Amino acid sequence: MQRVSLKGQTVGQPLNDARHFVLLGTGYPTEAEAKTAGEFYETAFMLALARVRVGADFGDRSAKGLFTKEGLKWLEEQHGQRVFNNVHGLMVFPSDPKPQLAAFKAGALRSASKDSFTQAFAVATTKNFALDQRERLAFSLFNASFFQPSADSRFLLLVMAIEALIDPSPRSAESQAHVDWLTSATKTAVIPKEERESMLGAIRWLRKESIGQAGRRLVEARLGTRQYDGQSASNFFTYVYQTRSNLVHGNFPYPTFEMVGGISATLEVFVSELLTIPRIGPPEQSA
Repeated sequence: MQRVSLKGQTVGQPLNDARHFVLLGTGYPTEAEAKTAGEFYETAFMLALARVRVGADFGDRSAKGLFTKEGLKWLEEQHGQRVFNNVHGLMVFPSDPKPQLAAFKAGALRSASKDSFTQAFAVATTKNFALDQRERLAFSLFNASFFQPSADSRFLLLVMAIEALIDPSPRSAESQAHVDWLTSATKTAVIPKEERESMLGAIRWLRKESIGQAGRRLVEARLGTRQYDGQSASNFFTYVYQTRSNLVHGNFPYPTFEMVGGISATLEVFVSELLTIPRIGPPEQSA
């Protein structure tokens, strides 16, 4: 019988007190079926945590710290049973005979309502999809934001999570023709070679819409008419992106620490919904 359970990594520890978790699935006849199920439930878990805005490290961008074959053999001799590397991420292994505990870990830094998480997880497990590479990276950056010691670093990682989803589209044929003209004019301009190459590199980027344009298109498509701090999703993104530019490039007026902290609180909700609504619908539908 197939079964999936969520436990604290320490035996007998209540989930509310746990810092590391094991989502353990058993009863799959083949390694391929177990891997497919593991990817499905890991994605559902990731979505449910993002919906209730609980940060967790799923190991995508973490050091693995694996033992060598010789190290594993030594541990097996010491413990008298099979020992697998405790991979920080998804792992598939034979369950008979039972090995030392080995599964993916998620270190949560904030608690959430049990009912809210359960409802979001239940909705996520009714969907059949896989996250693409852009989404996977965006989830990793969103989760990493919960582990930051300062408002500035947290804010920047939340903006990076949005940027990871942005895929600028080509500009119109007329605009690209103008870019071709600029390219030709720059190639024949009497200017130093290094400056010319630098300008040509900048001009090539003009073939696609700007990050700002692409970002507004993305959030309008995903968030529709939802509002954040009394602004449309598109206007809130523009405000956030300008604040990010002022902070990163030292543009005046410089955002204060208090300003960044205030934006980050709403931005956390914004990114959570940007990641989850396309997959499991608005929060009110899973409540």
